[in-house]
Amino acid sequence: MKPHQQQQWLRLRALRVQRAREQLAAADAACASALQAVRTRQATIEARRADMDRRALDAVGRWAPRLPRWGDALHAHRERLAEQLERDEYALIDEEQALEQALEQRQQRLAALSGALAREGAVQSLVQRMGQALVQRRETQAEVESDERHSGLTLGAAGAGA
Repeated sequence: MKPHQQQQWLRLRALRVQRAREQLAAADAACASALQAVRTRQATIEARRADMDRRALDAVGRWAPRLPRWGDALHAHRERLAEQLERDEYALIDEEQALEQALEQRQQRLAALSGALAREGAVQSLVQRMGQALVQRRETQAEVESDERHSGLTLGAAGAGA
């Protein structure tokens, strides 16, 4: 393999490693985004539960004297909050699944990067060995040519002396 072909091969492997790193970075960003969505949803659910608990206490405490008049409205509001809470809980399940998928995708990208790095290292090693073999072959050829010239001079000097 010619040196420029070796360099192209090395460059190709380096580009594949770079692309794998970029894909891993994108997967990391997706994981961070999914994790943030889960945390935000959990906080929303906790706030909604606390609001419902507070309103339930208000209904038997502060609002108790007005309950006959506003009872239906409070009940309807409580039902609406319960429905919103249920929707948030389902959304949390979806977001947790999205986080799991993002984490799996990240693992795949990490494995792809590891493979790309291994292939790049193998190519670098192979190119280095090919370079060393070329140098050794040239040195051996130079030695053979030198020996042939030296033996030709020796034979020429022996023939001239005879």
